[in-house]
Amino acid sequence: MHPSSPPEARPTTDSPDLALLFDRIEQAVDAHTAGNRAQARLWAALAELIRLARANPQIYLRPVGLAQSDAPELAADAAAFDAGLRLQLSSAQVRTIAFRAQTLEDRMPRLHAAFQLGATSAAHVGAALELITGWSEDGAVRAFDEQLAEPAGSLTLPAFRTRARRLKERLSAEPPELRHARSFAERRVWIEPDEDGMAWIHAFVAAPDAVRIVSRLNATARAEQKKVAIGQPGWRSRDQIRADLAVAWLAGDGTSTAARVRPILLVPLLSLIADGDEPIELRGYGTVDKATAARLIAGAPSFRRVATDPFTGERLRYDRTRYRPSTAQRDWIAFRYESCIDPTCSRPVDDTDIDHLR
Repeated sequence: MHPSSPPEARPTTDSPDLALLFDRIEQAVDAHTAGNRAQARLWAALAELIRLARANPQIYLRPVGLAQSDAPELAADAAAFDAGLRLQLSSAQVRTIAFRAQTLEDRMPRLHAAFQLGATSAAHVGAALELITGWSEDGAVRAFDEQLAEPAGSLTLPAFRTRARRLKERLSAEPPELRHARSFAERRVWIEPDEDGMAWIHAFVAAPDAVRIVSRLNATARAEQKKVAIGQPGWRSRDQIRADLAVAWLAGDGTSTAARVRPILLVPLLSLIADGDEPIELRGYGTVDKATAARLIAGAPSFRRVATDPFTGERLRYDRTRYRPSTAQRDWIAFRYESCIDPTCSRPVDDTDIDHLR
């Protein structure tokens, strides 16, 4: 109960409402613990599945496959594909979970035991496993495991990540310069689609560069915000200004080298000229609203018509008479599939062999 609540609104120690509140908290804790245990069982089952497939490749492979030098791994791939179909996971996700489970069991037995008891979550375990990837100092990893098992059951995930990262830095005998050089080689930028026509842009960069970027965004945003008074048309929050600045700087808006892209939209005509509710699709992202589609169309240098069945919405095929797909055929494939046709693979269509079904 909030401290400012009037006395008559506060439940007494013998209040039925207070007892019910505590009961619901206990139910939530029990459910959370049971969920952690279930995740631990899932991890263990998939690890055992992959071990069994490697040990018994004849279950999945014919004689010609068994003669291959990588027969155990081929069988493991097949088992992962099998499990993925049942779990709505890709075979790569199944293999990753199995690998993490085996690593946890082999290198972090105390955290593994806590996970099995439901005392910590898969997210906490995953954070710890990320930090020991490539860490070859077995003695330091054992100390890491011993000192993290208890905090894993009491700290929030962000606090646990901070504790684990600092602990690794203290225990590792490898010079920090070498660790940074290895991580710096992994720097990259990637996009993560979100809902409602939005997306996240992630940048994995050196900490000093991240601080410089945020500092410049903050300073510029403060100056920009002073130009418009609160409540006046055009006023933006500091977060909105920072986001707009980041987009403009990265895309080069207003410069001679501004980024130019060719977004591909699949727009049912009735959705624009009438009050239709058919989805408008932006390739590489998903559905977008009419206003966003209209802005993209307004700046489009060209259009391509795609005939669809007015009743079923089925898109008609482009003629495929050449072995190498034409631009039109590539566009058609992008419209129709967006990603690999394998139900367990989420690779975007631009990163596939689009002239092959297998």
